[in-house]
Amino acid sequence: MSDTSQQHRHNKPPIFAGRLGVFALFLLAGIGLGMLVEWRIWRNPQQAMPQNPSEGTPLKQGPWGDLYYVPFTIAAPDEILPVRKLEENGTHWFFRNFSRDDLDAFLRSAKVPDQLQNDLLDPACLKIKPDGIDLMPRFETLVSLPPNSRKKIYQRLALDSENNSEIYFLNKATLQTRFGSSDVSEETITLFKKLCCEHGNYLVFSGLPSLIAQIPKFDEKVRFMKALTRQKTLQLRLRITQDSNINSIAKYWSRGCYATDIRTMLESFAKVKGGAWVGILDVLPPLPASELYFFPIIQDNPLNGPPVKRDCHWTSFNFFRDVPDNGFSNPDYILHELKTDYYPAPGDPMYGDLVLLIKPDGSIIHSAIYLADDIVFTKNGNTVMTPWMLSTVNDLLDQYSFQVQPSEHLTVTYYRNKLI
Repeated sequence: MSDTSQQHRHNKPPIFAGRLGVFALFLLAGIGLGMLVEWRIWRNPQQAMPQNPSEGTPLKQGPWGDLYYVPFTIAAPDEILPVRKLEENGTHWFFRNFSRDDLDAFLRSAKVPDQLQNDLLDPACLKIKPDGIDLMPRFETLVSLPPNSRKKIYQRLALDSENNSEIYFLNKATLQTRFGSSDVSEETITLFKKLCCEHGNYLVFSGLPSLIAQIPKFDEKVRFMKALTRQKTLQLRLRITQDSNINSIAKYWSRGCYATDIRTMLESFAKVKGGAWVGILDVLPPLPASELYFFPIIQDNPLNGPPVKRDCHWTSFNFFRDVPDNGFSNPDYILHELKTDYYPAPGDPMYGDLVLLIKPDGSIIHSAIYLADDIVFTKNGNTVMTPWMLSTVNDLLDQYSFQVQPSEHLTVTYYRNKLI
């Protein structure tokens, strides 16, 4: 590791200047707290947020204070949807370190019918690479796969991050919200369901570029992709009153170098007659606060090298940094930092702890940041189709258990940063 990287790793991020001034300005101006809480979210018309801050379901009691959550959904804005690019590129399934014979054996083990095996092994659909096989299945083959064979293929694809942009997880509970008023035709929805397999509370989908090519009208292509990006997430609010234990709550939410900011803010809100609601954005560090509920926009200039992979690990390990360390897109760098700067969290998890989902073989397949109760800050994928959002540990286990055998289980482990 370079000297610059070493220095950056051990420096705590600078204090977020101006945070207190913003709060003082709002309070002195007498603007309603309902406008202050989660103010940034309202900039995006794609996000249908609950409008009554008094609504919500309480979380379990804990050192985090009186927290309430409200479920809602978010969808990507039209302008970031790469419709034409996806359609032109087509569907690509990557099988790392596979030879053609390996692929043949795998398809047989997945009980793919002979004719469909021949179609998938057609030389016109295969591109042999030094590190594996790039399979480009035809749409007719995709829709004809039996359900059990489809699930085994999707499970194999999900094991490799190269296929992140080819596999989508859709909570079944969101289907009506996604497609109910989307103006996507029944024909398209029928084709979509044929390309899915079921796993717990989720539908697992692949073949988006191939399906997009089947939709005749461009506007419907956009509407379908937009519905596909819709995610079930949570809004989180902290209730502060004159009876709140500000010392305890401030201690819990004051990690890194933001202790003074958080305490002063909470003390100010505790003086508001009748109490106040504090949005989660007001207590998060600057970087995750700027990301939450947003879909990533590619900002990397290709002339400066490959784009940064802003996946779950990049998101989690940069949580307390003002300036992100892009080294966290490198698995070796992540493992080194985890061994050097983190230790298994003793007792109950606390705000800011790493949440790691670990397979039986010891490999880490997902990371998130623990907030409170069962709530985490997460990014479930490294594409523009997946936003930064709030989820639950149980939802993550439900989704990512797709990558292990039915007889196996993921382990949830919490790690704490010794430098914060």
